[in-house]
Amino acid sequence: MVGIVITGHGHFPGGILSAVELVAGKQDRVIGVDFEAGQSSGTLKEALTAAVGGMEGEEVLILSDLAGGTPFNMAAEVKQELKGKHIRLLAGTNMAMVVEAVFSRMGVGLDTLAEMAAEAGAKGVVDFDRLGDDEEKPQFEDGI
Repeated sequence: MVGIVITGHGHFPGGILSAVELVAGKQDRVIGVDFEAGQSSGTLKEALTAAVGGMEGEEVLILSDLAGGTPFNMAAEVKQELKGKHIRLLAGTNMAMVVEAVFSRMGVGLDTLAEMAAEAGAKGVVDFDRLGDDEEKPQFEDGI
């Protein structure tokens, strides 16, 4: 099973992980690494290295909030420097992406999972006003 590390600014990682667990239940081998105000990039990198390095198995998917931000940049350094792990790094993380990743990671390898998560994340961005006529719009009675 592919391990998942979620990183991002503030409490984004912990918050999205909490939301995903409401939908999908408590998840093994999924870790959130927050980048809090006042924290140095070096400290974040150490936390990411510990999270990825301590993850059971060699395949790890890192999901970051924003391409080019400090969490993404430090995760990219960890990906390049940490030997013995096959790591994929995606940015633009949203709830749809994380839910897809946690539900699909049992039966697929890391590269396929990264593709599936990226596709789900892109499809998860919906403009209600562009869905078409009322017959195509989803019903929001029960939710997920």
